[in-house]
Amino acid sequence: MKIASTLLLLLLSVTIFGQNIKSEDVKYNYVKLPTNPLNPKPASYFSSIKASYEEENKKMLAKYEADKQQAEADYQREMNDLPAKQKAADDQYAKEMEAWNAKSTASKVLEKQLLNENNKPVKQYVAQPYRRFVPEPKLYTTYDGASLAATYLKIDGFNRVEGNGGVSYVVDMKGFEHTDAKIVSEVKKETKIANGTSTSYDVTYYHLEFSYRHPMTVRVSNANNQEIYFNSPAELMEFKTYKSTATKTSPSMDISMLTKNMEAQILKDNLMLINHLVNDYIGFEVTERKSTLDYVKSRGEDHADLLAAFTAADLGLKMLGKTDDQAKQKIQEAITIWNEALKESEIENKKARIDKGVTVSIYFNLLECYFVTRNVVEADKILDELNKIDLPNRDKRQREAYTTLFMDLKMRMNANGL
Repeated sequence: MKIASTLLLLLLSVTIFGQNIKSEDVKYNYVKLPTNPLNPKPASYFSSIKASYEEENKKMLAKYEADKQQAEADYQREMNDLPAKQKAADDQYAKEMEAWNAKSTASKVLEKQLLNENNKPVKQYVAQPYRRFVPEPKLYTTYDGASLAATYLKIDGFNRVEGNGGVSYVVDMKGFEHTDAKIVSEVKKETKIANGTSTSYDVTYYHLEFSYRHPMTVRVSNANNQEIYFNSPAELMEFKTYKSTATKTSPSMDISMLTKNMEAQILKDNLMLINHLVNDYIGFEVTERKSTLDYVKSRGEDHADLLAAFTAADLGLKMLGKTDDQAKQKIQEAITIWNEALKESEIENKKARIDKGVTVSIYFNLLECYFVTRNVVEADKILDELNKIDLPNRDKRQREAYTTLFMDLKMRMNANGL
């Protein structure tokens, strides 16, 4: 009876005080401060793209045209020389036949026996001239640089205006290149079962493999052409390896369509990477962040305040970049509710409304909101509190992630005089 009463009391305690903490993913955009802000901030910038390989294209085309002209000139010269060569061959043949006909039959037979071949003169063959084939050069793909720059090269926080003495932002594309494709085979063990008997056997799989890259450099300069930023990203200089899906049949070696599609995607990816690097350095980059917010799912109104704070914060974060004033108001509303709830925090009391688990969840929620509001002072206080709590590994990793995040934020704020 006593045991039954104890179990009943325990169940009632779980019902009353048990808390179901839920985490919801949240994705929003915020403005990341630059690591090296321009001071004074220029009024505008203009981005452009140049392609070093266009000069190489011009050289290859010029050589191609020169080779075609030379091939045509050679053909015409040989055609002009053809009648003379044919006449010379005819004259030589006639002369040799005249000498051969002057010989006696016995002499002809004797020469044939001695030489062991037919010694009758043969007319010299004069080949018909032909135009030498000149293959077209494999040119680098050309692009509309102006459209690419307008689409992918944007410095957030600045106006893009041409020709007013602002910041110059130039990307130099070196050209997409790839190695020849090769077929790679690999023998794998496979098993089949028949009539309850398992048998292993060798199967050869094939895949296509080649390496590729599209190097690029970027230079940013001021109105006096003084260099502000230059980068030749190592990841764009290095060759990457493409491997097709392995199949039991040998794939086609024709990779023309594959490389064409790949080149277009690599171009886009590389320009986006460079634009991120430039924005990280001098721009006020609109950055996507993926994080989580917690709330407590409980019966009744026990944690209605925390749900209201979660809803306000979730809405506020998603409003950033659209209606910033209202977004900050919602975020501050959530911060106020959470800080009020923390006054009830009882980390050692498992039956408390704001127990250890809820306290830690509120701390992480506040850190997310303090990050977007750049409140590093309050964030440091929370991180100090989290360092005092024995956290599970998952929460430890989250704490370390926020520690790193705020270290970066402090560095950027200091660089921007904030």
